[in-house]
Amino acid sequence: MEQTIEKLKEQARKSSSGETGDQRAEDLESYLRNKLREYSTSLNIPQEVILEAWEKQRDYSAINYYQEANQPSIDADNVKIFETVENMLKAIGEKQFRCPVCEGISSNPYKCNSGKEVQKKPCDWKVYGFFGDLGKGIHVFCKDKMKGETIFMPLSWESN
Repeated sequence: MEQTIEKLKEQARKSSSGETGDQRAEDLESYLRNKLREYSTSLNIPQEVILEAWEKQRDYSAINYYQEANQPSIDADNVKIFETVENMLKAIGEKQFRCPVCEGISSNPYKCNSGKEVQKKPCDWKVYGFFGDLGKGIHVFCKDKMKGETIFMPLSWESN
């Protein structure tokens, strides 16, 4: 784990010259250590395993990948943790999700397909867009995939 963190710090350091690169390396290390500790405690999974999974999933620069949007707080109220994807799908039940913009029901957890009109056109809000879920969705984390994603709120969870 220490070698991986050092490698990532070096990449961050090289992303900009002088003090800026040094600061990016320090910020990245601080972020990683805090997030790894948080995830490890909440998931009961060793930090090394979590970092290895993140690195396998990462396909762009470390300074852009390691940020709150990709590793949100795992112990927040808007996070549900599941052992498996299958368990998550069972918990969701019928594939009906509340769009945070039009408040219609979408069968897609990432892109609204409710058919409701917003500004004279069918809503096509995307949870992965710049404004995300507008604070109305949920982040689901599946341990078997070591991955979390923000989705529209399943209707079956609205009362929970």
